[in-house]
Amino acid sequence: MLIYRGWGILAILIPLCTILAGIYFFGLNGNSSLELFLYSLLASAPMVFFLGIGLNRKSRHDLYFIALQYWGIIWAVVAIVVLACRSI
Repeated sequence: MLIYRGWGILAILIPLCTILAGIYFFGLNGNSSLELFLYSLLASAPMVFFLGIGLNRKSRHDLYFIALQYWGIIWAVVAIVVLACRSI
């Protein structure tokens, strides 16, 4: 069950759409690699962050009680950490 307020669901939908667009444009025959997944997730992080800043000026938008802009930071940190661990 998703717990969100306002447009908090965008914290999931924007990365999902970005990952699907990355698979469509850069995947081989509809297949994805972990790097493609992580780079798509990393590309969606600034979108979620700045959209969260803009939307949270007027009212509250969150997912699992975490503000929308912080989800952008979370997605970026997750993608960078996993990419760094893969290169070691």
